[in-house]
Amino acid sequence: MSIERRFPCVADMRRAASKRVPKFAFDYLDNGIGSNLAIRNNRNSLDRVKLVPRYLVEKNYIPDCSASILGQSFSQPFGVAPIGLGGIIWPNVAQHLAEASRASNIPFCLSGFATALIEDIQDIAGENAWYQHYLCTDDDLNRKMFRRAEACGYTTLVITVDIPTATRRDHDIRNGLSVPPRFNPGTLWQILKRPKWAMETVRHGIPRFRNYAEVIPKNANLDQLGLYIQELIEGHVTGDRLRTVRDLWPHRLVVKGILGSEDAIDCKAIGVDALVISNHGGRQLDAAHSPSERLGIIREAVGPGMPIMVDGGVTTGLDIARYIALGADFVLAGRAFMYAVAAMGKTGADHVIDILSRELRMTMSQLGCARVEDLPGFLDSPHIP
Repeated sequence: MSIERRFPCVADMRRAASKRVPKFAFDYLDNGIGSNLAIRNNRNSLDRVKLVPRYLVEKNYIPDCSASILGQSFSQPFGVAPIGLGGIIWPNVAQHLAEASRASNIPFCLSGFATALIEDIQDIAGENAWYQHYLCTDDDLNRKMFRRAEACGYTTLVITVDIPTATRRDHDIRNGLSVPPRFNPGTLWQILKRPKWAMETVRHGIPRFRNYAEVIPKNANLDQLGLYIQELIEGHVTGDRLRTVRDLWPHRLVVKGILGSEDAIDCKAIGVDALVISNHGGRQLDAAHSPSERLGIIREAVGPGMPIMVDGGVTTGLDIARYIALGADFVLAGRAFMYAVAAMGKTGADHVIDILSRELRMTMSQLGCARVEDLPGFLDSPHIP
């Protein structure tokens, strides 16, 4: 059976991933925090966005799905969002996605807590690679990471601000999640039931936080790792700290995790180049608004000239069109790409980009929309989040 028939959509990839990845790893990827209320709200809010097609257009055309953000031109208006611990979902997932992103000319944003080195990903993705960083309490470590990123060629730095303290995710606590994985009878049984994952992990090596290998305690279990991470990134990213980053980083600076209009206005005043409206995939605050509920408010606050990206709940090309219709300039997705690689390995990276691209093009054709930037004109008005 062809890949197209086996995996015609991201939902099919998710189901396959759940059967190939150990439970402790899949639960980490698939769930949010608390009762998953924020995850469900991300999905439900997007589903409430309606678009109005125009069928009596003046001429036939092939929709132009290209888009520009931060002075870069891409073939699609979407890219890969940063996801930490990717190597426990599938070995070399960051490398596969970076390679596919470059081939398809979309951005790939590497998490600072990925299990791949920032230098290796830059070598693979080139100018399509962005680096995402959590500000550490150790200012020298921050500067060191910025120097590393700049030295190997990154020109877009993404600072995530929505993790002021370590979270308690029930499923991860129950599963004893740690990096490297902590082997006990429960996790070993989960691994034995996923032989392909186990063989690939043995072949590529146990996943670790390679970018922080010099400072992270060796063989940390869940409690030790959680305590260390909490101490490493504990505290809010204040305006003064963000100004320091702006002074240190001479290239494009993006702030991710914005939901409030006051924060957005402050970022603009500091000189941030773009925002990512996000509730961290529903992983931080279960009572958080969905990005689609906040997009219009933040756009009004910062004005039309501030580039705005968004992530949260994206599983289809239609979702990408919905976000852009609501006022986003660009869209990021995380879980969809991880499901694809977990389901198919390296092949999944190219396949999911192709699926999302075709779904977006089909949506635009149905609407009678010639260009991505014209999508806001097809939003059902008034739209009630």
